[in-house]
Amino acid sequence: MKTSTLSNFCSKLIILVLLFLSFNETLFAAGGLRGRVFDKTTNEPLIGANVIVQGTSLGSATDLEGRYSIVGIPAGKHTIVVSYIGYRQESTEIEILDNRTVQQDFYLEFITLEGETIVITAQVEGQVQAINQQFSSNTIANVVSKSRIKELPDVNAAESIGRLPGVSIQRYGGEATKVEIRGLSPKYNAVTVNGVRLPATGGNDRSVDLSLISSNILDGIEVKKANLPDMDADALGGTVDLKLREAPEGFHLNTNIQGGYNKLQNYYGNYNLSANLSNRFLNNKLGVIASFNTDNYDRSADKFQGEYLRTTDVTTGETQVYISQLRLREENVKRQRTGGSLLLDYKLSNGKITANSFYNKLTWDGLYRINRMLLSENRHFYDLEDRGGTTSIFTGAVGMEQDFNWIKYDFSVSHTSSRNDNPSDRTWTFVQENASFETGKITPDTHPTEVPSFVTLDTNATGLESAYIYGTKLNEDETAFQLNLQMPFTLSKDINGYIKAGTKFKWLKRLYDQEQNGRGSLQYGAGTGLSRELRRILLYLAQKYPEQFNFQSDSILVRENAVLPISRFLSDYNRDDFLNGDYPLGFVVDNDLMNKVMEAIFAKDKIEGDTAAIARRYSIGSLGNDYDGKESIQAAYFMGELNLTKYLTLIGGMRWEKEHTVYNGQRFRQVTPNNVEAAPADFEGLEIERDNEFFLPMIHLIVKPVDWMKIRLARTETLTRPDFIQYAPITWVNSYQSYIKAANSKIKPSHSTNYDLSVSVYENYVGLFSVTGFYKKIDDLAFYASYILQPGLAYTFEDTAFVSGLNIPNSWLKSAPQIDTYINNPEPAYYKGVELEWQTNFWYLPSILKGVVLNVNYTYIHSEIKKQLFYNKLGDLIPGTRPPRRQPILVDSFRVARMPDQPKHIVNVTLGYDYKGFSARLSYLYQTDKVTYISSESALDNFTGPYSRWDFTVQQKLDNGIQVFANFTNLNNRPDESFRGSSLRNPTYIEYYGFSMDVGIRYNL
Repeated sequence: MKTSTLSNFCSKLIILVLLFLSFNETLFAAGGLRGRVFDKTTNEPLIGANVIVQGTSLGSATDLEGRYSIVGIPAGKHTIVVSYIGYRQESTEIEILDNRTVQQDFYLEFITLEGETIVITAQVEGQVQAINQQFSSNTIANVVSKSRIKELPDVNAAESIGRLPGVSIQRYGGEATKVEIRGLSPKYNAVTVNGVRLPATGGNDRSVDLSLISSNILDGIEVKKANLPDMDADALGGTVDLKLREAPEGFHLNTNIQGGYNKLQNYYGNYNLSANLSNRFLNNKLGVIASFNTDNYDRSADKFQGEYLRTTDVTTGETQVYISQLRLREENVKRQRTGGSLLLDYKLSNGKITANSFYNKLTWDGLYRINRMLLSENRHFYDLEDRGGTTSIFTGAVGMEQDFNWIKYDFSVSHTSSRNDNPSDRTWTFVQENASFETGKITPDTHPTEVPSFVTLDTNATGLESAYIYGTKLNEDETAFQLNLQMPFTLSKDINGYIKAGTKFKWLKRLYDQEQNGRGSLQYGAGTGLSRELRRILLYLAQKYPEQFNFQSDSILVRENAVLPISRFLSDYNRDDFLNGDYPLGFVVDNDLMNKVMEAIFAKDKIEGDTAAIARRYSIGSLGNDYDGKESIQAAYFMGELNLTKYLTLIGGMRWEKEHTVYNGQRFRQVTPNNVEAAPADFEGLEIERDNEFFLPMIHLIVKPVDWMKIRLARTETLTRPDFIQYAPITWVNSYQSYIKAANSKIKPSHSTNYDLSVSVYENYVGLFSVTGFYKKIDDLAFYASYILQPGLAYTFEDTAFVSGLNIPNSWLKSAPQIDTYINNPEPAYYKGVELEWQTNFWYLPSILKGVVLNVNYTYIHSEIKKQLFYNKLGDLIPGTRPPRRQPILVDSFRVARMPDQPKHIVNVTLGYDYKGFSARLSYLYQTDKVTYISSESALDNFTGPYSRWDFTVQQKLDNGIQVFANFTNLNNRPDESFRGSSLRNPTYIEYYGFSMDVGIRYNL
């Protein structure tokens, strides 16, 4: 957007505000009402309670502190009605005076049967809070309430969100890490903490790992599925807003101690410790709340990975696949989380000042043993990987808000950062070349479990192939400033509302750096003696560790076998239950010995006059994904809410966003003379600047025909920005000039038009029942693409602009290399679906049955995209060519498929039971398969298998605020599975992580 365009937009916005202020004179002649709404028994604030002026459309819903504020009330006596689903309605007559604000608090009682006294139980309280917040929201949202988190917390935030309608989860080691909303991948969703956007935690895309965040420090979670103009626009699926706790009155201490067990590794060292301390000072004006958490979990898993090649049935002509590679992985992984938060708030006469900081750090350490069978090349590999690192997230924000009745404002300044550091990931590979399998026995009917029987094992022919050290660093920093102004108006007792405007500025800096050093091809060059590399390794080991290595005997072993054999490094470690007993773990090497080999490869000691280390820096592994860049985003919006009687509310507005990005990368050619890595050639730094802007109109309509029903309709527009790796200018070609990997610097953001319709009904005996339908049309989604480029190429399609965004010099195209890149799909993607939700509790049943709590939701999702695909062909003869050559042509074609990460059906059932101090919860999750990769035809697609899981939680309250509890996870021992093609006979991924259990004690003061 040009500067004049922005100035015009802001000028018109200011004029509208001034005109409104001069027009709405009646606003200042009216009075106001404000206060808080509490539970009469517990004195806890009630969130989402409705406070209305009877006979008018004036009203307010309470916020996270139970506060409400109503302005523009005509002078005189009015009946104020306060309602909260599940509680008895209260009515009070209050006299309102001109230009005065009356302070009035309300205390509500839980609904009981006549003549009975009922104390609201733990899970009922959490359910009622969620229902009220959801019912009173001005958009389409689902809620995990603070009581639900407090009483029966999940391991992390992702686990808590995963039980909401329309949400599916991604797992690592059995633990939920990321969430998909309405079938849209995690990178298409926004995650905020108290409204502050969290930075991305991965190197390639914009997704956030929610396993970093312990649920113990949260005060609630809201998933918003229909944007409002005052929300960040880059959220195709929805926005996950994590709420941090604010200090209540009085001193409070909450502690949690638990230990756990992992069945797969028979490990008892899992633990979780957390503490939360709060108080208010200076006559309750200053609130301080501090929290701390640390935990350690064994996230070990057994994983199967398979790859398949395409073939054609000679009889039927149908496409078939056959197994071409197996990867059998044992992962021994420990994950530790440490974090905390500090929140301060200072109450002003008309508002408050807040400051909060939030930090979480995930540390992991893993040893990976891999049995890799490359059937298509008749080669058998054994890998050992020793990996570890840290990922951390920090957010800090300072804000201020005030409400003067005729106007209220809030502003905030925030800084967020993420760090990902894997400084020394070590890998070693041994290989048996040739005659590794009886490959003639492998057909399309061969099941992967049969492949190990075709292996021809030979420990002496399996030799050291490579040893590498990888390093990865990610730094992301984001600073933002936001200002919002809101002015209420009252035109009559039936027509009122507010107008709101605001602006936001955001600056992002990001750096991603990888390193790969070491040495490959060590199995070559020892056929007639010792290669220079193996000789130096053995001499170093014999001199440094004579008790374990002997140069004479080890060199003889190499000469006899033409490799440094795996038999020299074998460990006695083994497992009979690996991958459920279906596959062998294979040869296992000793980690200590392999670290000594790595030391020898990197050593610069003088050995026989030779001081040159064997290790080399690998250009693709060190430069092939490196980038740094900056993004600046400006945003402004104008919106209004218009209440037309108490039955109809209209919310509409416009959001404008403009982005300017500058990213730096590089272009280079890999060089490997004699299969030895050398410095890259044709190296050139690249810088790409991009500008994009969007005007995004949005409108919401809320209809409340009766007190027990709400109908919400919304039309919104949102967007998503490309993955960093898709457009940061990185282009490289391999040493054979047969393959090029290139980002597309001209790739565009994606834009979505969204339609939502939601109907919610509530009745005390039935509970809350909601039906929500949604429809999305998403333009310019970015996808991976592969094709061949060469000089003189002709195209069968008009839009070839993406080719110029690849930054490929013509000299690289002479050998007609394969190009892997990213493009905006020319055809839109379509999503549609229905979410059904029922939340209820049986408070009216006799005796102990009244403690039953039920939450059920079902989601149906359908997606469709006409995905662009490419293939190369030869056309007509080119006149005058000697010898005759045909015109190369790049042809585009299309295939209709469903979108990646979209399950068709999702079911969540939670059955809870409370009796006095006892609580139990049984949870069931089911989701159907999801496509993970769209190929040229369905027989070659990759997809996850259907997934179901049972979890159980139990808790008992004791005296003096003590609770004991136990969590039983994955009771049915369900693995994660993926497949290729239309058959469940072709698994590509199976992960066994087993059953786990946690037991602990919680103390609340």
